[in-house]
Amino acid sequence: MSELKQRWQTLREAQSGLRIRDAAAQLGVSEAALLETRIGEGVARLAARTDRLCAALPHLGTVMSLVRNEAAVHEKDIAFDVGVEQEGRFHFEGEGFALSLLSSSVAHAFHVEDTSPKGALRSIQLFDAAGTALWKIYARDKADHAAFARLLAELAWPDDVRAMPFARPAITRSPAPAHQPVDLQALLEAIAANAIPIMLEVANHGVRQSHRGPLIRIARMGPWLNVLDPGFDWHLNQSGLATVWLDRGDNAGVILHLAGGGEAARLTVSPEATAQQRGTWSGILEKAVAA
Repeated sequence: MSELKQRWQTLREAQSGLRIRDAAAQLGVSEAALLETRIGEGVARLAARTDRLCAALPHLGTVMSLVRNEAAVHEKDIAFDVGVEQEGRFHFEGEGFALSLLSSSVAHAFHVEDTSPKGALRSIQLFDAAGTALWKIYARDKADHAAFARLLAELAWPDDVRAMPFARPAITRSPAPAHQPVDLQALLEAIAANAIPIMLEVANHGVRQSHRGPLIRIARMGPWLNVLDPGFDWHLNQSGLATVWLDRGDNAGVILHLAGGGEAARLTVSPEATAQQRGTWSGILEKAVAA
């Protein structure tokens, strides 16, 4: 057993339920580096072929697509249609969602199989050159598992090819604007109470994913503010935010900025909203700032 694997095992024994991203942060390594310690034990390296992956997405049935950054997690059940590739990005858009992937950001890929109370939990996970997670695609009960297996075979890592080491890429982050206090929980609860269709986005430096539609259930759990709706979960750790900014432009909304720089999440009114709903949305925004 490698030293890192032993340290991870010891940490998990000491902290039951610890998520791999948090374990990686405590151990001072990348999430992908921890996955590598499980190669052959529920984890297999894959070829990071985003072209083949994106071409296969429409055949996978409904999958759970997860995009996160340091403070926000966006989990959306999606049945992908055929995407469009333009200037190095793959774009997908459908009823209630949109997703954009920057192909050049992806350097590593893995198939991960974990156990859960409901059985095996299988996913394809994409990482940047440093081993930071960009996108995770889970094949759950509504997925076409045969198509998922065919995709795994197509992306199988050649045994005679050595994997690239992890190396920290240079990521330029723009500074966040001055802080403007916004009561986020009151904002989300007002959206739900008024059935306002909104667009809620989470992005990292490789993937941006959005949910369009009304919100239903808002719940706070410690520092985490959550949306827990059928087919859509959003989790925000407010302790990881530097600023909350109200944008009063043509597409008025709230932009949340990470403590480490960059955008955590963005919340605007959905393009499908009626004129009356847009008026209600403007009032909700102003009230949330005034609070």
